[in-house]
Amino acid sequence: MMSIFKKNLPAGAGRAKNLIMFLISLVMAGLFGLILMADEALAAAGLDAKIRQVKTAANPAVYYLDHNRGLKKPYVSAAAFLSYGNKWPDIKIISQEELDKWPETHLMKSKDSNQVYYISQGRKALIASEQQFIESGFKWAEIMTISPADLAEYKITDFKVGGAVGDNNDNSLAITLDSSSPKADYLAVGAQGNLVAVFSLRALSAPVEITKFVLNLKGIFNSDVIQEIYLTNESDIEYSVSSRMDNRQASFNINSRPIFISSGETKKIKVYVNFKDSSADVTNQTFQVAINQASNIIGANATGAFPLTGETFKLISGFGILESVTASEQSLSINNNQAIIGSTEKNIGKFNLAETSGRSDIFVKELKFANQSKAGAFSLNNFKLKNRAGQIISTVPEMTSDREIVFKLKDYRIKKNGNETFIILADIPGGENGENSLINLYLSKAKVLSSQGNFNLYVNITNLDENITIKRETLGLVAKELKANNKVFIKETGVIIGNFEIRNNNQKINLASLNFSLGKNSAMPGLTETVYLVNYNTGEVYGYINGDEFDNGAVDVDLGNLDLKAKQNLVIALVTKIPDSAPNGGYYRIILNGLNYRVASGAYWRDTANIAGAKLTISKSNLYLYPNNELGDRSFIKGEKNIKIASFIIEGAAGGDTKITDLTFSRGSDSSGTISFDNGFSNLRFYIGSAKIKTISAPYSGDIAVGGFSYVLKSGARAEIKVYADTEKELGASTIQLAISNLAAVNSGSLIPAVVNNLNVNSHKVNFGQAKAEISKVAEGFVTQGENDNVIAGFKVKNSGVEDLRLGAITINAADQELTYSLGYSNLRIVNRDQQRTASSAVSRPVAGANKINLGGYLVKAGEEAVFDVHVKANDSIADQNMDIYFSDFTAQGKTSRVSALISGDPTDSYKFTVVTGSSAKMFIQPVSGSITYRWHDANYPYGNSNGEHTGIDIVTAQGTPVKAAAAGAVVAVVSGSGDQASYITISHGNGLITKYAHLSRLDVQAGDQVNQGEIIGLSGGTPGTPGAGLYTNGAHLHFEVLLNGVSADPEKYL
Repeated sequence: MMSIFKKNLPAGAGRAKNLIMFLISLVMAGLFGLILMADEALAAAGLDAKIRQVKTAANPAVYYLDHNRGLKKPYVSAAAFLSYGNKWPDIKIISQEELDKWPETHLMKSKDSNQVYYISQGRKALIASEQQFIESGFKWAEIMTISPADLAEYKITDFKVGGAVGDNNDNSLAITLDSSSPKADYLAVGAQGNLVAVFSLRALSAPVEITKFVLNLKGIFNSDVIQEIYLTNESDIEYSVSSRMDNRQASFNINSRPIFISSGETKKIKVYVNFKDSSADVTNQTFQVAINQASNIIGANATGAFPLTGETFKLISGFGILESVTASEQSLSINNNQAIIGSTEKNIGKFNLAETSGRSDIFVKELKFANQSKAGAFSLNNFKLKNRAGQIISTVPEMTSDREIVFKLKDYRIKKNGNETFIILADIPGGENGENSLINLYLSKAKVLSSQGNFNLYVNITNLDENITIKRETLGLVAKELKANNKVFIKETGVIIGNFEIRNNNQKINLASLNFSLGKNSAMPGLTETVYLVNYNTGEVYGYINGDEFDNGAVDVDLGNLDLKAKQNLVIALVTKIPDSAPNGGYYRIILNGLNYRVASGAYWRDTANIAGAKLTISKSNLYLYPNNELGDRSFIKGEKNIKIASFIIEGAAGGDTKITDLTFSRGSDSSGTISFDNGFSNLRFYIGSAKIKTISAPYSGDIAVGGFSYVLKSGARAEIKVYADTEKELGASTIQLAISNLAAVNSGSLIPAVVNNLNVNSHKVNFGQAKAEISKVAEGFVTQGENDNVIAGFKVKNSGVEDLRLGAITINAADQELTYSLGYSNLRIVNRDQQRTASSAVSRPVAGANKINLGGYLVKAGEEAVFDVHVKANDSIADQNMDIYFSDFTAQGKTSRVSALISGDPTDSYKFTVVTGSSAKMFIQPVSGSITYRWHDANYPYGNSNGEHTGIDIVTAQGTPVKAAAAGAVVAVVSGSGDQASYITISHGNGLITKYAHLSRLDVQAGDQVNQGEIIGLSGGTPGTPGAGLYTNGAHLHFEVLLNGVSADPEKYL
């Protein structure tokens, strides 16, 4: 790598050496400098280390906070902010006071180049050489590494002497002596922190950056009595500057951290002087500071009433009057002088502070310690100051960017001739090898006040040169047995081939990767499936590799910087699938070679382990599946509950117990439908032996997965796998058959997957039929007044299902509620016509409306039918009128299944029976059921104009309805019509009465036949265009006429 400064350096070995040192400095700045998105930095300036992107409420400017250095960097554009992957919600609002505590950085470089730029007001100026860098007062450690995209956002300008950049606007600065500047007084030689002047600086039309500040020292004084002169802001925060006194001038070079003043803003600079504890004669000596001219200010066009002069102070000797204070470091006497990373409240320093004059008490206000070795904020934090009594009297969360620890105390009293021992404690979150892991604490400044007056006393400090080495302990690693639990396989299934515990020590770390090797005997095949690294206790997957990567040696598994808290233990397992070709008796063994991790400082470490894991010896279980031949094919009725729909036998070969965890059932080869809720199946129960392993209330898929259980089949044992279900009467399958398409099981000892033989074997078939019955009307009847046994109706029940039926009950309804005991009817019962056996219990006293009759479980075998007649007793007082009845609520159920039968037919067809009394009787029954559309001589008859008066009634009925003889008689005419002629039948009933039936689609009698009342003589018709319909018809119906002595009569009077 070539430096950009090389062309500007003279030849010579000395310059070459300087160049090399400069390059090394740049590299170190890159390695240990700012990485904008680093997440391991500690808090600075009182803000949480997680707060990195900030702004104030009143200003849109966004800053990055470097907690390691205590610096801030503004983003010059949105592109610069986004180039690091930042997000706008990451920006936190802080106060202006908090932001002002962070000096702004001005030295930057890109991570892909060694060129260093001075940054000011959104512009960048290239620093041309190492000499220019050093002469400008810059520090290597303050170079900030930023992204190339960020650096590209700055405009280019020229670098000038003193750290200024070219092309400035009108950067005028008005300087005055501030009204708060102290008035003339006495200064005691030997006192510290003496405020001698306060200057007010106000930027006018443009912001300014002051890079150098020169004070002129006036008065009559001996320079040897001055220990130092320093500057602070209005909050008494000391400016971090390099300074020197020469020729009665104090020069402050602040290139690296310029004082930035916004346009219109005013800032104050306080000037303090510390005097040595000197016995020199200061009689008639004075001291005064001034800014003689505008050129004393570099970085702005200063204006003011120069010279600006502070008050003149008279010097007096404090020697022999003020208290004398000494501070001496005490040896820690630490074994091996080591501090273990992760330890807390570690003793890193011990100091004794004493008042030795015996004149008066003193008050300790502040103790400032610095680490003169390189261990910084990454290595030390949470500082505590403890006194001799063990009390914590002050705390500091972190070092400053200059590796200083400043303890503030509230007037801690030390009596005259007394002393106090202070112990400094710290937490050790991290550390690195070499000088960056050394602690060498020294007391750099002590602010001690006299009790005689407001004098800051000179403290004579003696420090030791005693180093403490920060040491990192390796992590604990332990191999564990290959034992599974319920959580390790939550996300990935397989076999545990390695199991290890990582035991962290006192430090928070980020695990980067683990390195493993695979050991096996020669007969074993290599791993071919993915190997997952999982959390043994949660199943969370941390990483994975391909199994065949072990063929090439050791393998790293990336963990993505997994967080591991201090003293946290982590158990990890390697899970994979063992090759089917792996023979019994072979083994695999995982070796944990080492692990890589990152500590809080960002440094990466590798611990070598070479821990051999437990040996995984291959032991496979063999399982065999068969259909359960003891059951064979079975039949059930649709609607049955708790039926066994599948049964298998599973056998385990000798050699080891087997744990079964998952089953999948698929549709068998002879199944006519799926086993699903939509298809009429519910409440599936799955068993192995007597153990229920799963219930699925509403199955919805063809394949049924049953998991979440653990059943151990003993070596050499057998068990039944069985499935039960409930069915609905509307079941959508007539035959079902299940097959076991998948079975997951492992050897209980080795966890190796079992070998399952005869997968996809079918269970025996289960057939489903229905319990069904058809009810139909057979005949109507009549009642004779005073007759004990009258047949008023007949109906037929046909068993059209596959199971014998037992009849339940039927309800007889009277349309006009006349069939009641109150009107003379009794002993209502149902009788089997063929057997003439009562099929029910009798209703001795029928009620009006409806009477339910229990059929007593009368048995009708599958495929057979039975005809039943309704009998009733009538006394002499029954009314002389015809009556309509119908049936409802007919029930039946399967003899074995007890499933309610599906009832078809129309049991609500009305039955009309004729009541015959001693004086008269209505002889005719209605030939077909249905409503009357056109009555006798109906004025609305549509064919009156062409066909004349309507001579009968039209009864609406479906095409092809059986037509019954209205009464017994002789058939006198049968006409098969064609064209306009309708087909009809005429029957003579004697006594001059004739009935006529027209628009017939079928003729079942011939002229001369004798027919009984209710006997079917043909089928109705009337649909236009069909045979027998004739011309004058507009729909399916029966035309019925009555003639008395050859004259048309109203049929309704005879029905």
